[in-house]
Amino acid sequence: MSLISIGSTRHIDFIRNRLDDEFKLLQAEGVQIYCKEKASGNYTFLGFDVETDQDTSFNSYRTLFKQYVAKIISDLVVGKWEEKLVSRIIKNNYHYFTNEEKNIILEKTLEMLRLDNSIQRKNKILFKVIDYLENNDDLIIDGFIKFRLKEYLSDLEDVVDRAVEDFLMEKEYNEFIRLLRYFVDIQDPRAELVHVLLKPSGLFTLYDGNQNVISNEYLEGLIFDLPTSEINYEDLLISALITIAPRQIILHTVKCYQTKNVINTIQNVFGDRVTICEGCPKCKNLNFEF
Repeated sequence: MSLISIGSTRHIDFIRNRLDDEFKLLQAEGVQIYCKEKASGNYTFLGFDVETDQDTSFNSYRTLFKQYVAKIISDLVVGKWEEKLVSRIIKNNYHYFTNEEKNIILEKTLEMLRLDNSIQRKNKILFKVIDYLENNDDLIIDGFIKFRLKEYLSDLEDVVDRAVEDFLMEKEYNEFIRLLRYFVDIQDPRAELVHVLLKPSGLFTLYDGNQNVISNEYLEGLIFDLPTSEINYEDLLISALITIAPRQIILHTVKCYQTKNVINTIQNVFGDRVTICEGCPKCKNLNFEF
């Protein structure tokens, strides 16, 4: 008796091997399932028939078998097809990016998907397949994805859009960093050494090599008429350091998420000029204040 026919343009070995594993459970109960394979154009079709001496009705085996198929197809789509689907979305929706940029976006999207709940995506597909197989014995996976998994494809598009946003923000940031490096490189240093005392709040104090507080003349005009609530101390610190362009910068700070971005920016702009101090009295005072 015929159970089901499954067609696909790819990963047919995955389907066959996974179903073979499931069949072993039924074979132990005296159920024999036979697979017939047929190629037609780009498609390969797997047809399955069942033979049993048991009194259990054929419909019971068909229902169980279709549950196996639904589980396998949900694993197949998320585990094998997803990268191809994402690549196609990027190609269609963001065709104006270069191939290198598309590859970066692809990797970002796949990383986001790895961090997301793949079980939830699989379950959505699982229920769609089960619902379809209740009234159908023939399933072509390519067409099923295109026409029956539109919500899933829409979710993938949303993740791609997020990856593109991250990519553009990183690109803008890197261009900004290159510009700041250029400003640093073209001017003569006004100090050999600057110590930066950076608090988690963003407030900072600059010292010269003799531990004297550096005058705030480098900040004049940067905060003129700005309300305190609108002052971006990270930008002020970067601006001051670029103006001074010291040959060496020693950062005294507390390791915490509040200072992570500004530390990364300083390191990206000034490169090997930057050293992070973690054990002097200034650092210990910062830890005490924090």
